[in-house]
Order: sequence, then C-alpha cells, then structure tokens
Amino acid sequence: MRSFWHRPLGSKLILLMSLAYLGVVLIAPWQRPCQVRNDPDDPLICGRTFSWEGNNFGVYALGLGGAIFVWELLPVLIPRLSMRGWTTAIVTAALSVALAVCTLIKLIKDNEFQTVWAWVAFALSLAIMLTAIIRVRFRWETRHEKEKPATVPTPPATSPPGGASGS
Repeated sequence: MRSFWHRPLGSKLILLMSLAYLGVVLIAPWQRPCQVRNDPDDPLICGRTFSWEGNNFGVYALGLGGAIFVWELLPVLIPRLSMRGWTTAIVTAALSVALAVCTLIKLIKDNEFQTVWAWVAFALSLAIMLTAIIRVRFRWETRHEKEKPATVPTPPATSPPGGASGS
C-alpha cells in the first residue's frame, strides 16, 4: 500500500487541511444565538448552531469538503491509481473553489452571532483553494515533461599514470 508520506507536498497539505475543515464543520458551532429576555433578571438562554443547520450551503460545504478528502485519499487507498496529472489537479481546484464559495455564502447568510470557528473554516477553505490552484499551475507547467530514467554518469577518461608521452 502506498504510504501517505510518499505523496507530494501539495496533496498532503490538501488532505490534512480538508480533514481539519471537516472536523471544524462537523464538531464546532458556527453560531451562538441567545434569546431576547423580557426581564433583565431572567437567565440568558443561548444555543449553538452548527454549519449544516440553517440554509443548505452548510450541507453543500460539508459534502464538498468530504469529496475533496476522498479524492485526495484515493491514491493512498488504491496504490495503482495514479493521480499526478494536471487534470486531477484541476478537479481538486474546482472542488476547492466551490468549497470556498459555499463557505462564504454560508457566512454571509448566517451573519449574526458567529463564533470564531466559522472564520477558521473559511480560512481553511481559502487555504485549500490556494494550495490546489498553486498545484494546478505547477502541473500545467510540467504537463509535457516525461519522467526521465535515472542515468548513471560516466566518469571522464583519465590519462594513465606516469605522463602522456610515449618515448
């Protein structure tokens, strides 16, 4: 089985950041709305709202984060699957742009009582998108290069000891 550590750096970063994104989206509350009190002596009742609650863009972002994670994990799970081309980098970039857009729309629609976790998720989605776009640029520049086999350099010819004169 192909090891996680033998993957390129961009793939590792995207894989780890998408896992962190999924953790923030699933576990951390995005909003902390509190009820309005009629009497100041009444206790303040606050609740927690997660990203998948409310409008559907939180669910879309959760699905896109999971899709990016699975897409980047496929070569680790299936070693014969090669995903080093620029077309696979474009798929990751497209998914990550959609993830950042969905996270931004979720932040705009639910813009009251946001916690720091909503902004952490947005920062993670932007970091995933930036890493994926940089990887597309790198893959595009190297798309026509073929892997060259390692050649052993031949040592330079040396003159025999004792000089080059033949008298």
